[in-house]
Amino acid sequence: MLGIKIIHQPDTITLTESHYVDSLLESYGMSNCKYMVTPLIPNMHLEASSRMDQEFSSLKINYQSAVGSLSYLSTATQPDWSYLVSTLSQFLENPGIQHWKAFMHVLKYLKGTSEIGLVYKRKTSKLPVTYSNADWGNCRITRRSTTGYLILFNGNLIIWKTRKQPTVCLSSAEAEYQSLTDLTSELLWFKQFSEEINILTMTRAILVHEDNQGWINTANSDCNTNTRRMKHINIKLHFILDLIENKIIELTYTPTANMLADFLTKSVSRPAIRRAMQKLRLLTTGDKGGVEICDLSQSVSN
Repeated sequence: MLGIKIIHQPDTITLTESHYVDSLLESYGMSNCKYMVTPLIPNMHLEASSRMDQEFSSLKINYQSAVGSLSYLSTATQPDWSYLVSTLSQFLENPGIQHWKAFMHVLKYLKGTSEIGLVYKRKTSKLPVTYSNADWGNCRITRRSTTGYLILFNGNLIIWKTRKQPTVCLSSAEAEYQSLTDLTSELLWFKQFSEEINILTMTRAILVHEDNQGWINTANSDCNTNTRRMKHINIKLHFILDLIENKIIELTYTPTANMLADFLTKSVSRPAIRRAMQKLRLLTTGDKGGVEICDLSQSVSN
């Protein structure tokens, strides 16, 4: 894997890109910056910029290249960067000073997490566990929702995704449902691939953790009732209902505080991002290749 450092231990493998992060910080003169403890300011919402943002234009910065430098990291080893990359990428056509300041905040976060790696442990469990979440209408420009989901196999994080939904949803349940459709499509691909190479045997339905009780009740209720209530999303609805009926997936309620995909849909607080990192085993690599729980102290700004 290009640019990824692989640390081998008797029962773990750790993937880290600390060298790339250090190089990125150096290229923007941020090697000695003080660090932040969240990828973005919690509950921050970026707005569209004027085409005549003189303050940003005077900096003569290639914003597109800057955001592009984060994309590979967010998909390879750092799921905690996924939402911020998705957010910053929405303003590639017409960036402004607010977007550049958000990017610089990201670099300060990278400074504090450059030694973090994604840890894979040897376990005996053979069934995937998934988390699906959506932030309803969180884009203030388009009012589209954000999808976030992840898949763990043998307790190890193997797939994660953040993306803005293609259409406006009329309810939070519909937004969650759209996210679940995206997740199950990828889950079916993983199931088929894993069965072909004999690493997965389906003994029961795959658990899908959801934090929207309304959507779970809708999915588990009578099909005819659902058809009347949600005609505008009928085909995708039946896709989910078929998976439930055929015991491919099973929806289970998980409180938002325990929703591991929450950080993929919004800018969350320090305790929330730290809790997710620990449970997903995004851990600090030690000097001898071991790993330990990352401990992000309070943020300090320049």
